[in-house]
Amino acid sequence: MQEKIKKIYIGVAWPYVNDIFHIGNLIGAYLPADIFSRFHKLKGNKVLMISGSDFHGTPITIKAEEQGKKPEEIAQKFHKLNKEYLKKFGIEYTFYTSTHTKNHQQIVQKIFLKLLKKGFIRALKTEQLYSEKAKKFLQDRYIEGECPYCGDKSARGDQCEKCGRVLEAVELLNPVSKLDKSKLVKKTTENYFLDFSLLQGKIKKWLISQKWERKWIKKEAMGWIKEGLHPRPITRDMDYGARLPVFAIPETQRIENIKNKVFYVWFEAVIGYLSGAIEYAKKINKPNFWKEFFYDAKAKTYYFVGQDNLVFHTINWPGQLIAFDEKINLPVNVFVNKFLLLEGRKMSKSRGWFIETPYLIKNYSTESLRFYLAFNMPEKKEFNFTWQDFIQTNNKVLVGTIGNFIHRVLIFASQNFGREYQFSMDILSPEIKSQLQKTFRETAVCLEKGEFRSALEKNVQLASFGNQYLDKHQVWRLIKKEPLKAKKIILNALAIIDALRILFYPFLPKSMEKLNEFLGYKKRFVFKEAMSQWVFPKHLKNVKLSLKIAPLFSKIDEKKIKEEMSKLKTQNSNVKTKT
Repeated sequence: MQEKIKKIYIGVAWPYVNDIFHIGNLIGAYLPADIFSRFHKLKGNKVLMISGSDFHGTPITIKAEEQGKKPEEIAQKFHKLNKEYLKKFGIEYTFYTSTHTKNHQQIVQKIFLKLLKKGFIRALKTEQLYSEKAKKFLQDRYIEGECPYCGDKSARGDQCEKCGRVLEAVELLNPVSKLDKSKLVKKTTENYFLDFSLLQGKIKKWLISQKWERKWIKKEAMGWIKEGLHPRPITRDMDYGARLPVFAIPETQRIENIKNKVFYVWFEAVIGYLSGAIEYAKKINKPNFWKEFFYDAKAKTYYFVGQDNLVFHTINWPGQLIAFDEKINLPVNVFVNKFLLLEGRKMSKSRGWFIETPYLIKNYSTESLRFYLAFNMPEKKEFNFTWQDFIQTNNKVLVGTIGNFIHRVLIFASQNFGREYQFSMDILSPEIKSQLQKTFRETAVCLEKGEFRSALEKNVQLASFGNQYLDKHQVWRLIKKEPLKAKKIILNALAIIDALRILFYPFLPKSMEKLNEFLGYKKRFVFKEAMSQWVFPKHLKNVKLSLKIAPLFSKIDEKKIKEEMSKLKTQNSNVKTKT
């Protein structure tokens, strides 16, 4: 169906590459972004989905010191592994890069210089935490202490994970070095600050204008506005990170010890959304391609992040964009997901309460995991992953409802009516037509709003309706008395399956490509700009069923529930014993 093209930019949270991402990251940002992207491709829209690895966070330098390696070595290792596992989960970026490229550094420096020239950046002297033992300033994640807001004694120097507050390290009570547990002292240093107080009015105006479905996101962002925005440091005393353009900075505006400073990762990493788009445009030899998304007033930019990144994408990044160029497109929506718990507790590798991504991929279907996570997307409240619920959802819903309907229809059709079927709209009953049109319409509305959980539920309801439709007409009996009527019922059921392969594609791409093959289509979906596949066609295609039809999904033995719980508890117990 011919449609007007929409230009859709999708920025996805950039993972630190100090380890392989986990399912909390997947459900928080990567999976919803992929669902959203695939939906818009089916709609015939022009999609640019950008992300990459954040090479410069302190978690990377900490891991490098622990292993006696260079930070770049650690980052490159996990950059490669993350790309590999993202691909295995079916997360399909237009372009996936890193913050360690020459292009990214140049864009960060360009934005910094422009903000400095426009008066948004100030040089300020502040007290920072200094290690007399290590003879250097320590950065946020090298520091731990007591949260001044909730009293948690394991708060980090940048954030308290218990209450979610973003912190300055000097706010911590009784701060110590995470490396050697030595007490830290306050010492004066000079850094550049982005003065958010100058941007508060415009950020507030933009926030007020947003009509996001997830009202809790806007409420939390407005809470920051209400408290009042203040200057925030954008440089730090480190020897690893994106470098400052020292020789382009006027001497009168250079800070003390400037050559030993790098950009603070919170400031430079989000610029990757822009630098990544520019890098991709260069790669495809269309240097202005990125401007179609960032400067076309009709283009829409969306961002997908986890709860701990909320302030950086609803306050900081919009503020940076406004300060850089008021003509540039601000986010149309920032989709933030809440945290994922594991068996009622927050995931923690240090406490042995986690599931390794390679283990999941080795032992379970990524399609089953995608389905379960999307079916429980934490859009408005935290989600508790339990092995029992995962396995039972797979067996009862994915296999029992969706897989069962598709398989029983395809097998019954091929065994009783052959492989080839000719569709026409007059064959479809009014009930089926109405149900299909309603599901496409309502699912699209949900996906546009980022209500992925509701969208998937509507698709499951259609599969459930299909099962009920077969049971109501009892085709296995009808075929003996009225074979022509039975065939018409099967044609209607095949039409539902043909619709499901499109509706489920954003959620279960590998499985729906397999279903394409079962129905005699090309395996991969073909996307053409302005050609929408999101409306059930008026002229249905002919179907030629495959000779090799197999179940799309497999049951998981429920014995695995006890096995997995036992492994988790043993893992947790071993960590406790060591500590």
